[in-house]
Amino acid sequence: MEILTNDTSQTSNDRNRSSNILTRITNKFKGSNSNFRSTQQTTDETKPRSLRFTWSMKTTSSKEPTEMMKEITRVLEQNNIDYEHRERYLLLCVRPVDNLTSDNLIQWEMEVCKLPRLSLNGVRFKRISGNSLAFKDIAVNIANELRL
Repeated sequence: MEILTNDTSQTSNDRNRSSNILTRITNKFKGSNSNFRSTQQTTDETKPRSLRFTWSMKTTSSKEPTEMMKEITRVLEQNNIDYEHRERYLLLCVRPVDNLTSDNLIQWEMEVCKLPRLSLNGVRFKRISGNSLAFKDIAVNIANELRL
């Protein structure tokens, strides 16, 4: 029987539990095509996709897409949010939420995209599953912390 003696052990166990959650979710969807894009290699892999989506000044930048990805991963790690690279500019993120409803996991995508007709790149947030209000709170928090 393992006895925890300090807070760092507890934090480590919480982090392992979160990683296991991400692994289980990823394994669940690997066999299906439901919410994930194909990970086939393309010739345009060096550029982000050009998409039309709702964006704000907090989520746009003239920085290079790779620098934006580094900043996104910095903020995710700072907030103890688990993530997995799905494509070069696409992240699948998961965060457990302690609440009284049955939706105790928030799952979403973050993607660096080129904004059409502008010389800017933007961050697209897309909720995959979980409570929409909790997702909105997380997305606003992340957007506020990004230094783009």
